[in-house]
Amino acid sequence: MNLLQKKLAAYAPPLGRLPAPGSLLRRLPRRPRFSLVLGVLAALLLAAFLGAVIALGSNQLTIVLAGVLIVVPVIFLVSTKDLLPLLFVYLLLVQGIGGSFFHLRLTTWMGSGFAFFFLCRTLMELSNFQRLRQTRARTGTGSGYVLAAAALYLLFFFFGLAIGHATTAQVISALRFGVPMFGVLLAMYSFELSQARINLLWTLILVACVCQVPVATYQHFFMMAVIGWDAVVGTFGIGMSPVLVLFSIISMTYAIARWMRGLMPVWLLAAILLVGMVNILLGEVKAVLFWLPLSFFLIMRKRVLKNVFAFLAYGFFLFVFVVGTFLAYKALYWGESGTSGNTLEEKLNHTGGYFFDPHEIKYSNGEISRGASLYLWYKDPVPGVLERLVGYGPGASATSDGTGMGVVAARYRPLRVNATALAALLWDVGILGTLSFAAMLLYGIVAARRYLARGQGTPEQDAIIDTSLVTLVLLMSTLIYNRNLVDELSVQLLCFFCLGCIVQLSRFGAAAAPAAATPARAGAGAVMKQTEYV
Repeated sequence: MNLLQKKLAAYAPPLGRLPAPGSLLRRLPRRPRFSLVLGVLAALLLAAFLGAVIALGSNQLTIVLAGVLIVVPVIFLVSTKDLLPLLFVYLLLVQGIGGSFFHLRLTTWMGSGFAFFFLCRTLMELSNFQRLRQTRARTGTGSGYVLAAAALYLLFFFFGLAIGHATTAQVISALRFGVPMFGVLLAMYSFELSQARINLLWTLILVACVCQVPVATYQHFFMMAVIGWDAVVGTFGIGMSPVLVLFSIISMTYAIARWMRGLMPVWLLAAILLVGMVNILLGEVKAVLFWLPLSFFLIMRKRVLKNVFAFLAYGFFLFVFVVGTFLAYKALYWGESGTSGNTLEEKLNHTGGYFFDPHEIKYSNGEISRGASLYLWYKDPVPGVLERLVGYGPGASATSDGTGMGVVAARYRPLRVNATALAALLWDVGILGTLSFAAMLLYGIVAARRYLARGQGTPEQDAIIDTSLVTLVLLMSTLIYNRNLVDELSVQLLCFFCLGCIVQLSRFGAAAAPAAATPARAGAGAVMKQTEYV
């Protein structure tokens, strides 16, 4: 019997018996799933769009979209669990190298495209309703508030795009920076990841911190003389010195969190702390004088506040660190200019006091202080109630060589009114959008504290949650420091990954916690009680 006869026999009823009504229909192949239909339609639309772009004769855009069509099949072949480590490797180690060493702006677009593909894959897996019904996620953990705040922010974001006056290029730019990374939070909220996979992602952060040392050292000795102090950025791209320092601090914080729970030996902790300090000294970011003491205090808060001797010891460490870092920066970068001025007020103003000055505005080059960026929004006489509440639309305060000036940036030219993330949010999505964004971070911090208070996690899970909590606090401080949280993919990845870890372990992690055993080796002497880290 040949193959055709076998297939026909499979659908043929036994001799002498008629098939039951509808039985043949039940034996026919099922209809294609909704995700497959959606993917085919998306591929067809991309192909049509590529044809239109080719007709326009834009070579660079044609190459980008051709790459998009090549990568589209990856969405069908690779799951979110496998795409997430690749996203980490590209954004933390590859993207910035292409920009700082080879001056390829295309690498930033590729990073946005990678994040967009991850979001598409997440939405595709969410269309599998049968899989979602089989999840064992717990409810009432507070993680839902994080997702609700994120959804509310996106609602104001898209509403601002709809009523704004942005050009097509500005809309695309706003979308590529403002939306794709939410896919990380959505995926970690919806799908259960193994503890080994989460540990791998945190290990990649430590590895990325170690990889910064040779790159930053080369930039310090061979590129800084040509480009300036801003050349030391590691693998995070041009102008990303604060990102280099911030990632180093988070890596050091995670190492301390693991060591306190007996998950890391002392020698490895010392090595990571040394690597982090090298990156900090090479990076030259004044905010580290606030970030690192704050992160160390939060991660060791119970030990610091346990008795007066521990508090005094931490105070001594804080004094030594601040003075030592200040002197190191003065010797490496500032020279005598680092302490210029005749009075203490002049010295403090030169080394960062201008940060809060609402009148620090330089019309010659467009630079304004952080305080001035917020003061301009507060004193602006033009906006009405609607603009105050929902803003002028994403991208309204942005200035770019490729997309031009937004409506607000054009009105205030040449000033860079979006000097901070908080100012950019207030101009673009208004008070309501800004509050939604801040609420997303605050709910994440609250959910992390509740998780630690329950004391049901394993030491590994508690170390991750504790580090995520500290990270969110540090990221909230950057709202008034720079705008990386709204337009830098690597910082956004760190933010939404920490939020994702909190909601992931809050929803899925508690079930495995009671079966966990106490680690046999305690790097801090003994594993502390779970309530000690709350």
